[in-house]
Amino acid sequence: MIKDGGTGAVVNITSAMSHLVDSCFVAYGTAKAALAHMTRMLAYEFAPRVRVNAVAAGATETDALLPFLQASDELRKQMEALTPMARLGTPEDIALSVLYLASPASSWVTGKVFEIDGGTIASNWPIKIPTGI
Repeated sequence: MIKDGGTGAVVNITSAMSHLVDSCFVAYGTAKAALAHMTRMLAYEFAPRVRVNAVAAGATETDALLPFLQASDELRKQMEALTPMARLGTPEDIALSVLYLASPASSWVTGKVFEIDGGTIASNWPIKIPTGI
């Protein structure tokens, strides 16, 4: 974009686990935290021509989570109970936030990681995985 003299917007998708903690999410959470920080660093480097932001998605009903939810209605109920908005996210929830960040409506937003997570401030993953420690 910059090399060709243009402008634009980049929207990275990270995870709520980039800033939350839970056992057995070390590698995943670390990778997502790195992506969140890379978003801020690139925003600084590419401003003002290219805006770089990210969405830290909470528990969202995607192909990755659906097998767990379909296997156990109780798991879904527990996750919803641990989410302040009392529901899991939908792909549309995430897509609408990306649309905002990619559009001119956010023309003065860069280097931000938007938490689109139903108000979650602690992990809502109800399965406690033994760590072996």
